[in-house]
Amino acid sequence: MHIWTELATSEAALLTILLLIGAGPAALLPARFDAAARIALAPILGFCLGTCVTTTALEFVPAGSSYPLLIPLALASAAFAARRTLRSPKHGWPSLRDAAQILVLCVVVAGPLTYVLHERHTVGPAAYYFTDVDNYVATQEAAATTSLRDARADWKQYARTGTRFADLTQFIYAFFADFGSNLDATPLHANVNQLLGLASIDTFAPFLIVLLLAGGLGAFAAVRRIAGTPTWTAPLAGALFGGPLLLELWFDSYQAAIIALALLVPTVLLGAEAVRGPRLTNLALVALMLAVFVTVYPLYVPPLVAIGAAAVAWRAVVQRRAGASPGALARSLVLPALAVAVMTAAFDPVALVRTVGYYHRVLTAGFPFPRVGYVLPPEVLPGWLLQTQEFWFLTPIGTGDLRQVLLPTLIPFVFLAFVAVAVRRHRIGLALLGLAAIFGLAAHLSYASEDACTYCAQRYLLALAPIFAVLLAVGLWQSLRSPSRVWQVVGIGGVLLVVAAVGQRTRVELERFADRSFFFDSANRSALEELPRDGRPVHLEGYWASPSAQAEQPLTYHLATDRAPGRVSISLGTSYSNATQYLTLGPELAPGPEFRSDYRYLLTRFSGVATDRRVVARRGAVSLMERTRPLDVTPYTGLNINLARLDASGIPWVRPGAPLRLHVVGKSSARRVWARLTFRLPQALTLPAQRGVRARDRRGTLTVCVRATGRAPIRDAALQLPAPTVDVIRLTGMRAVTGRCEV
Repeated sequence: MHIWTELATSEAALLTILLLIGAGPAALLPARFDAAARIALAPILGFCLGTCVTTTALEFVPAGSSYPLLIPLALASAAFAARRTLRSPKHGWPSLRDAAQILVLCVVVAGPLTYVLHERHTVGPAAYYFTDVDNYVATQEAAATTSLRDARADWKQYARTGTRFADLTQFIYAFFADFGSNLDATPLHANVNQLLGLASIDTFAPFLIVLLLAGGLGAFAAVRRIAGTPTWTAPLAGALFGGPLLLELWFDSYQAAIIALALLVPTVLLGAEAVRGPRLTNLALVALMLAVFVTVYPLYVPPLVAIGAAAVAWRAVVQRRAGASPGALARSLVLPALAVAVMTAAFDPVALVRTVGYYHRVLTAGFPFPRVGYVLPPEVLPGWLLQTQEFWFLTPIGTGDLRQVLLPTLIPFVFLAFVAVAVRRHRIGLALLGLAAIFGLAAHLSYASEDACTYCAQRYLLALAPIFAVLLAVGLWQSLRSPSRVWQVVGIGGVLLVVAAVGQRTRVELERFADRSFFFDSANRSALEELPRDGRPVHLEGYWASPSAQAEQPLTYHLATDRAPGRVSISLGTSYSNATQYLTLGPELAPGPEFRSDYRYLLTRFSGVATDRRVVARRGAVSLMERTRPLDVTPYTGLNINLARLDASGIPWVRPGAPLRLHVVGKSSARRVWARLTFRLPQALTLPAQRGVRARDRRGTLTVCVRATGRAPIRDAALQLPAPTVDVIRLTGMRAVTGRCEV
């Protein structure tokens, strides 16, 4: 299938499912939300309802058994929405302008990321600086076959007996299941994957695009609700979800943060409606949103509760001055607040129990909160949070050329002037600004304390971005609708400034990400399509040697686990480039149950190395091979290889100064077993004397016989080569030899 088709199909499938599931809750929105706003909020509400249902189900059954629940849930929700809409025509229908605005928003947010993936000939995943994507893919993949309850039991058995997992995808899932950390989108995405017959590694990137788009649609709906009119600044606010700050989160696979930012402003809007009119439907929608915060990002729950308490207190003061009795206040404010708390717990009890247990463990076990190595001076925050400056290039004030002065320093304060206009004219704007202040205070306290979580400070600061995006758009609309020609011109200038400044930074960031990110190579998928269905194990070779091994090796493992469940073999003998971090939680390990010495096939990054194997399929630097002899040689440390998209040769080079170590795998009665290796030399070299090593240099080709030691079926061989003075030493051939080894 063509990359465009795969990406578009996956994105459209998840968006359609979220729209259908969210149609029912969206139909319950108050009358102040017009038809376009209801449609725009449906994906977020669908994510919330779907997450609550699938999280509860995953506790007891795997996604492979529970996914049929999505079908009646979507149909019932859509039918309820259709019935309610037909009975309440006052809500109206979206106009052509509404459809055009939503379409523009979708193209602006989803289009660039989809294009970048297509240009790199992959459906993802991608990783720029951090590789949390490894854990997301692992948990979603394992959730298809294992419930949370069973995964916790597996981990407890591992902790009790020390017996290692043969399936490392299940190992990572079991760790998170027992630790009690956030489930994020795992339950819903795992169920959707099973419904569509897709794998998590194939859908993670396009699904994350849809979550980003859902956030943009939520911002669009918020501006429509506050403005009360179909202003074009609403899609502008949504488009900011495709700006530099959110793009950085996408390329670093911060799925949970993206979901939390998508939920934030709609939750405040629904909370304001509940305070104004505490009807059951309003309270239920707020509880639904809060329940998902507990599942995905409980860090944001206390600030949301704080702003909610402030709103209730303000309402109580107003009603008390109007002559309301204490009993009436309790009935109109306190009881609804308690109802929200009860419904929040009831919507997703599994997530609540996990979150309480997690924080209890963190606080009682002395869990060390992370402290990040970078700092965020106050002067860089306006440019970062208003998206005129990129996170990885936060330049101090007054440095660089004129552009570097304008973008991070002056233009953000112009944007803040429009934010001030919105806050001055709208009470909901004041509530959003109050929430931003609470998040800012929490960030300051987190960063200032030596014992606090400085990582949490950045998480708190992220919340200001969607708040400012919505307030900025409302402020621009307020200027554009002014009867004063001067203010109208100012508004037009503001819109152009936002488009130009944020657009320029977005373009630069997309180009940098496209050039410097790791993109999971489609060659792995293509090669595995040729894997015979004979039930024989397949070994992964050489993925630890990649400069992006922290992402590449785990993702390839999870892909192979999906394509050949129960048949995947891997060596964990090196932690180069953090290759084992997301498979073993860090340490290098000697061969255990995850290593299958009887492997028949190999998916190798060393496709250019001559061996005795038969090539089943070669895709540039990646090959699927079949063993043809009882003994096979496979390196497990001491080599480097470039990214597959940059070097299709598949020929690795020796890591300077590091020993080359190999497994000689298979059963043989021979007393002497050797690994016979050939290297291409840039210059003549003298091999240091080593026991069990014989070598000969023939015009730039070095042939080495290395005696393998240990017992079958896994023997070990090691070779120390001198660090080259020029160029590199390339490994060009390897095979196992018994008896006498000729050089």
